[in-house]
Amino acid sequence: MQQFLLQAFLFIWLSLIHSQLYAITELHFTQQQNMNLDGEWDFYPNQLIDPISHKTVFLDHNKNQNTVEKVQLPNSFQTITGHKDGIGTFQKTFRLPESVLSHAIYMYVPYQYGAYRMYVDDHLLINAGQVGKEGQHQTMMAPKLASFFPSQRDVTITIQASSYQHIRGGLENSILIGFPRPILHKFYQQVIPLSVVSGVLLMIGSFMVFFAMFRSIRTKAGNILLFLGLFILCLSVRSFFAVPFIYTLFTDISWVWGTRFEYLLTELACLFFLIYIYLLPYRLLNPYLLKITAAIITVNVAVTLFAQPYTFQIFFFQSFSIALLVFINLLFAAYRMHKSNVKYSKVNSIAVLLVCLTFLHDYLLALKLIDSVEIAFYTSCLYFILITFQLSRDYAVQSINTEVLNQKLIRWNKELDQKVQERTRDISLLNQKLAEQVRLDSLTGAYNRFALNEQIQQQYEQAGATQRSLAFFMIDVDYFKNYNDYYGHLKGDYVLKTIVQTIQQILPENGFLARYGGEEFAVLLPEISYQQAKTFADRLCQAIRELNMEHANRDDNRTWISISVGAAVMDAEHIYHNVDRLMKTADQQLYEAKVERDSACIK
Repeated sequence: MQQFLLQAFLFIWLSLIHSQLYAITELHFTQQQNMNLDGEWDFYPNQLIDPISHKTVFLDHNKNQNTVEKVQLPNSFQTITGHKDGIGTFQKTFRLPESVLSHAIYMYVPYQYGAYRMYVDDHLLINAGQVGKEGQHQTMMAPKLASFFPSQRDVTITIQASSYQHIRGGLENSILIGFPRPILHKFYQQVIPLSVVSGVLLMIGSFMVFFAMFRSIRTKAGNILLFLGLFILCLSVRSFFAVPFIYTLFTDISWVWGTRFEYLLTELACLFFLIYIYLLPYRLLNPYLLKITAAIITVNVAVTLFAQPYTFQIFFFQSFSIALLVFINLLFAAYRMHKSNVKYSKVNSIAVLLVCLTFLHDYLLALKLIDSVEIAFYTSCLYFILITFQLSRDYAVQSINTEVLNQKLIRWNKELDQKVQERTRDISLLNQKLAEQVRLDSLTGAYNRFALNEQIQQQYEQAGATQRSLAFFMIDVDYFKNYNDYYGHLKGDYVLKTIVQTIQQILPENGFLARYGGEEFAVLLPEISYQQAKTFADRLCQAIRELNMEHANRDDNRTWISISVGAAVMDAEHIYHNVDRLMKTADQQLYEAKVERDSACIK
């Protein structure tokens, strides 16, 4: 009995000692579920353990040899050793499930910032880049997939890793192990959807660029779609060079140039996106901020092309902080959109803000300040899909309208013989309306400069021939630019239309009102004396003053909208030899009236 108890105690003691010495970790993956190899590993700094030759290479003889530390994986050299550059060996023993014997077991290693060699027992399973000291090391950032056939349940995984001249290094992403189905599903889940979405975006971006180019040739418009298309193209191509580095699966591009392309395309995508935002209605982005950001991006492009990855990556992350100013500017622009009550602008501004917010999210993720996943690419895709949906809908509606119009034209052609006179009359009326519209200002409804030039020449010649008087008035809205800057152009347009309506109410039947340009207007009054002209000018100022429209951004002490009036009267005592002299005199009088503002000067 005592011998049995002694043997049992010895067995338990040996089991405890065995578990302490070998620290075997049980793995419990199944045919449907994989596992990661996260947890505590043995780390041998400045040592390369070779499981094949069972030798250890000591890279720094000034330090204690056979040094081993306990570290948590995934992790970076920066966290483990306090330095971004490093070299060492990670090692751990695992116990596989019984069902894996004589079956293929897959291991999936996502991209790691550096180079590594992975051994399973004494077999080299994965070799990514070139592990070695500085000068020998070669980084390779690519996802790796490999398999092995275990002959026993206990396996020791050894990972030699090195990293130099990179923003981070080590084994920062979880290594997965399991049966083929879940591992391959995980691998394809990362690669295939990204490839498909990138391909779709590539087609959308190409379509928008060509559409904008052809539209610009014919209409001198479409630049906003051009920059949106270029943004989509850069973002779609960038996805092949970003995580999970799909380009490594079908090209031999080095990791240095792969990283350069990723950052170059990111910088160009940011530039095109900012220009697109700037070209949107109501100018969501401040022009000075756009120029500053464009200059910073240009410097980034130059640094990315000629500097080493560690240098241009740090420079990019530091300079990208200006995105905070851009985001604040867009918040203010969204507030203005809300105040303007423009439905399309509000929806579009919210969508742009969402894209910018996700870019900031991914920026913080890249700096390891938050623990999340990249989402900017997918939110951008959603935004592009919505834009494409809108364009498709507009194109469909336009196509339907075109078809309906063609059907009407065919029907009208068949009925043409019976309705020639009716159509001729309709065309004449339409021509009259078009001729009238050509002479009208689209905003205010007053006559335009073209109509004014015709009318003043005609009335000048009639006044000279019949020796009748003719008065020409120049009207200018005081501090109108200040008003637009303070209240916005929509309010400014409302002020111009209100002023035109007010003038038309007091304008005699034989009077002629035209918009001279911008906030300037002109009035022609035939058969009017000098005193009557002065009275009419004062009445104009008083009528606008009585509207009591607020103007809190004037440079004087007044707080309402006002006008300045300058006029020239041609009569028997004041003779002008040509129209230009008459108009120039009125303009000079307007200049004098604007010295005092809210007044009239007549000669």
